[in-house]
Amino acid sequence: MGAELLASKVVILEEEPSIPTIAALPSAVTLCLGITERGPIADPQLLTSFEDYNRIFGGFTLDSDVAVAAYGFFRQGGTFMWGSRTCHFTDLTDPNTATAEKGSVMLNNSGSLATPAVVGPGTGVSPFVMTDGMHIDIDIGAGPVVVTFNGTPAQVPNAPVVGPYALIGGETLLVDVDGVSQIVTFLPTDFAVPGAATGLEVAARINSDLSGAKCIPVGVAPGPYGLMLETDGSGNDYSLNVTGGTAAPVLLFAPGLVVGPGNVGNIALVLATEVEAIVEATVGLLGLIDVIVGGGVPGDITIETIATGLLAQIQVMPASTVDFGLDNLVHNGADAAVQPTLLVEGKTPGSYTDDIRIIIEAATNGIATYFNLKVDVSGIVKETWPNCTMDDTSADYVETLMNDVNLGSLLVKVVDQGLAPVGIKRPADGTSATMTGGDDGLLGIADADYVGNVAGPTGLYTFDRIQTGRILIIPGLYTEVIHKGMLDYAEIDRNGSMFCFLDCPPQNTKTQVVTYLVGAGLLEYSEFGAIHWPWIKVGNPQPAVFGTDSEITIPPSGWIAGKCAANDQRRGGVYEAPAGYGEGWGVIRGMTDVEDDPQGQTEHEVLDEKTRDYVYPYRINPFNRTNGGLWYMDGSRTLKSTGNFPSIGERRGVIFIAESIKAGLQVFRHRFNNRANRMRAERSTRVFLEVEMNKGAFRSTNPATAFFVDFSDALNPVANEFAGIMTGRIGLATNKPTDWIILLITQDTRALEESLAA
Repeated sequence: MGAELLASKVVILEEEPSIPTIAALPSAVTLCLGITERGPIADPQLLTSFEDYNRIFGGFTLDSDVAVAAYGFFRQGGTFMWGSRTCHFTDLTDPNTATAEKGSVMLNNSGSLATPAVVGPGTGVSPFVMTDGMHIDIDIGAGPVVVTFNGTPAQVPNAPVVGPYALIGGETLLVDVDGVSQIVTFLPTDFAVPGAATGLEVAARINSDLSGAKCIPVGVAPGPYGLMLETDGSGNDYSLNVTGGTAAPVLLFAPGLVVGPGNVGNIALVLATEVEAIVEATVGLLGLIDVIVGGGVPGDITIETIATGLLAQIQVMPASTVDFGLDNLVHNGADAAVQPTLLVEGKTPGSYTDDIRIIIEAATNGIATYFNLKVDVSGIVKETWPNCTMDDTSADYVETLMNDVNLGSLLVKVVDQGLAPVGIKRPADGTSATMTGGDDGLLGIADADYVGNVAGPTGLYTFDRIQTGRILIIPGLYTEVIHKGMLDYAEIDRNGSMFCFLDCPPQNTKTQVVTYLVGAGLLEYSEFGAIHWPWIKVGNPQPAVFGTDSEITIPPSGWIAGKCAANDQRRGGVYEAPAGYGEGWGVIRGMTDVEDDPQGQTEHEVLDEKTRDYVYPYRINPFNRTNGGLWYMDGSRTLKSTGNFPSIGERRGVIFIAESIKAGLQVFRHRFNNRANRMRAERSTRVFLEVEMNKGAFRSTNPATAFFVDFSDALNPVANEFAGIMTGRIGLATNKPTDWIILLITQDTRALEESLAA
């Protein structure tokens, strides 16, 4: 039962219905392919209004009928359209080969400062090994300046005192070596003759007891010798100071602190900071040198001039004996110049970008590092992005604001060029830069680009992922390849799940349109499409694009698709033919006329009864108008008379039923293929069809004569069960449209007959 019964209680359990419900699917989701002003290429976008179309694909253009089709679709009452933009592809199997290009413009900053001449950073790393007197020679344009590094031991002599020295043993000498106090104690055994110690004997004892320094006998053999105390290290980090002891008055070393001569602490291990101080102190006397420590890695050396600009110069001369890993080339500075800082490019490819001008102004928040960016299209500011910054850590970072997927610019995207520091990165105020290089990719576009390739996917195959699409249009295209490509895609690739509205060639007479249909092999080609003739006139939606005429001539497919979508919102509307003016089923809202006939006939002659009678047998659906001036579709035929469902209402109604049942029966996939589940599938289908029957889907309102559903054992033998196949058969008694009304008129003789009978 699904619940444990451990104590007395009322248990509520939800139970699945014995008959799964089949829901009615959308019947008029329209797929529209073609050229647009802008927008993503080969990537269908859902549109629920003409405002959506404007936002994603732009506006009306002279080289595209898609915008007018979308405008008409939503004006008629359509609700869902998927738009897909195409262009020429060099390889239909690869959408990345689209030849459309984004326009762009590079914005500069207000100008960088002039830069100094720089050498480095060097490859050597501190500490640097040197010896006393090594040098680096630097030329800053006025001849080499020699910078010498010095470091020698600290020395304390006792000259001119020479031995022998009156030491007998037991005496001491106190010496500070590098600031550390040490004691030297003389022993009686140190001297061959007590009271007459030689310089060699004194030096031997001092060297035995002293650390960090040594005593050097001074003189010429065989003596007598004077004495010299000397530190082991060389440089001003080393020092000696004889501070006392009983031997001090005898040996008479010079009193006081003695520091090792030199400009470095330890000439054997010179620090980068010492190099910085010495070079700047030497060459800096001329006011032209700056040393940078750690410009590349910690401890390396970079040297640059204080002066800036192209005339600033620096060279480390080859005569230098110190090796910091610096080259010996001549380096010059650079003059002040603007630098590219922000690339602005089209959000999507297209020549629309060439009408865009980018304007930079001071920020409204008054902060100097911020700016306002405006997107001007043909003299009209379409977007304003206030208070942007080039600081990528800020919430107001220009890329964060303008490139946001949902809230960003509809027209452009920006790319920070990565200048540093942030203070010099912002585009210059007063910038007014026009984008260039946009291309719609229409050069070389051919029928194949519209039909496309499933491997891309490109063309029609971009709609493969939109499984709810039920109407297909390519507005304004009228070649055999495109029309057959549409019909094949609907009937074969999409397994008969959608219906095509084809546009006939423009400026065709009745004879010419028939010639096209027959010559292209479209007559009797497929029942999954219909063609209407001729092109229609509607009110001019945008004189700035189409000129000052009050009307424009357009292909009708988008407006027809919108009419079907509006009809489908009425009860049982999907089964009705979008034709005739009764109850408005075929009336095209906003249609003002049909296109002018190239043979100069009047509009009444173009679509008089004789003309209609000429094209209708070829399954071409014409337009007509009422005496009150309403224009409507005056035909309901598909292209194929021998199909199972040869009228538009029938075919679209069956598509709707088939796709709804197909989706509804998905619940039986992977369930047991037994009689019980087959009967459940049959009952679900019957319930759905009875609902549709009551909407007027069939010729009868009696289920027994309106349809049949069969999931019987006869259709599902045991072999099918083992093969995992469940088979059902559905028959539909669809409604047929009324093409002719025949009136039989005769003399009323009933009164005469009654008289004779009397």
